[in-house]
Amino acid sequence: MTRRAAARPVLAAALAAGAAMLLATPPGLSVTPAPAPPSGRAPAAAARPEGSRYYTEGRFLVHEINGTIPALVTRVRVDTHLGSVLLGAAQGPDLGYRIVLRAAGPDVPETRSRLDRMVVSASRAGDRVQFTGTLPSIAAASRGIDARFEIALPAGVRAVDATTGAGDIEASGAPGIVGLVTQGGTITARDLPGPLTAETRGGRIDVATLGASATLITAGGDVAVASTRGPLVVRSSGGDVRIGQVGADVRVETGGGSVVIDKADGAVQVATSGGDIEVSDASGAVTAATAGGGIRVGRAGGGVRCETAAGPILLEGVGGAVRAMSSAGTIRVRLAGLALGGDSDLQTRQGDVVVSLPEGVPMTIRALVDNPVGHPIQSDFPLQVLRELAEAGRPLEVGEARIGGGGPVVKLRTLNGRIRIVKIKDGQVSKQVEPVQY
Repeated sequence: MTRRAAARPVLAAALAAGAAMLLATPPGLSVTPAPAPPSGRAPAAAARPEGSRYYTEGRFLVHEINGTIPALVTRVRVDTHLGSVLLGAAQGPDLGYRIVLRAAGPDVPETRSRLDRMVVSASRAGDRVQFTGTLPSIAAASRGIDARFEIALPAGVRAVDATTGAGDIEASGAPGIVGLVTQGGTITARDLPGPLTAETRGGRIDVATLGASATLITAGGDVAVASTRGPLVVRSSGGDVRIGQVGADVRVETGGGSVVIDKADGAVQVATSGGDIEVSDASGAVTAATAGGGIRVGRAGGGVRCETAAGPILLEGVGGAVRAMSSAGTIRVRLAGLALGGDSDLQTRQGDVVVSLPEGVPMTIRALVDNPVGHPIQSDFPLQVLRELAEAGRPLEVGEARIGGGGPVVKLRTLNGRIRIVKIKDGQVSKQVEPVQY
């Protein structure tokens, strides 16, 4: 047996003995009672620490504190330098809490010293309760120690805020307005009836089943949202974003990642510095921009404005005007509305342009191909096609037509590519069109 292996049971026994001695010390949680209410009303009860115990858990020395705070609490704040935070729903009218501190060290004195570094406290002022965890301002203050704050919130709580310097945060069924901030950890939220604001400086955010709006911010992690009833805002400095169903508008910004949105009952705005964008179904208009990736919109109840520096654009069912720009990629658009709703502009520098247009809708088609080869413009609608020289001296093929007496302009342009104009009749395209690789 090695010396290290032989020392382990000795250290564990010493920790157990130290834990037994610590049981006689006062609880490590201080509580400030609420101020006296106006005359004629019963005084607000202070917090009731129900237990404080020390015990060992493997190589860790643990200090656990738990208790309840009676009713009349409407605002709760947790502010700790270190540790994870768990927010849930209480079964009754009282607020319940459980705080666990753990420390590990090379010997008993160092372990106890580390455990004592963190001071936790609770204070109450009127209907507000605050839990605080503080560490000394030294570089090694957090070495060998962690903490966990578990708070059960009664239904009367209108707002709760939780901030931790290092640790994960989880909120499940918490009532009221919820604000969550961690300097380094994952944030998980589910079954929240009220608005949510969540921010992490280094971790992912997972959200499920929100009853109101949400603003989610991460400095470097993925974001996943299952469903929200209210508007959704997501900002990430570098991570993928996956969104299920949103009952209102959606706005997403990411410094480098792909964005997928299944359904939005409103307008959608997406911008990424590098990644694909996919919006399957949007009731309103869609605006999408990526510095490097493809863009796909399955359905948009309004118009679409999209731009990519390198990648294809596929817009399958658009109910309004379209502006689509790609520096290198094929563009394919299907305008499905009974009215175009304004001028459309589809341009790519390297690739083909394929557009499907409804029959019988008044419009003006203007198709342009720079450096044409062969017969690059093909159309199910009758076009007058001319070939001329552009200002730069290179050949330019132009096709124009006024359908139904003319109307909103549909401008199509490509450099070194082809243009295909397809007629939609009775909801079906007149001829088979080669699919765009996406």
